[in-house]
Amino acid sequence: MKRVLLLAVIQAVVLFFIIGALAYAFKGDFFYNYLAVIFAPIAGIMRFATAYATEIVLPKKAAEIAEKRKK
Repeated sequence: MKRVLLLAVIQAVVLFFIIGALAYAFKGDFFYNYLAVIFAPIAGIMRFATAYATEIVLPKKAAEIAEKRKK
């Protein structure tokens, strides 16, 4: 779960800067209509929810994938 949470936070931060940079490039305002502030946390929460649900539904498969990554 720690790994899933860490990846979700990293994704949210990266998307915050990507969305902000795009808004700045097109509209000249990093916080244009608060797009980055709204959509980045939503993306992080959705990433966490889907990854955590996958771990719950498919624990054996997730364990196999984690074991393959270690090799």
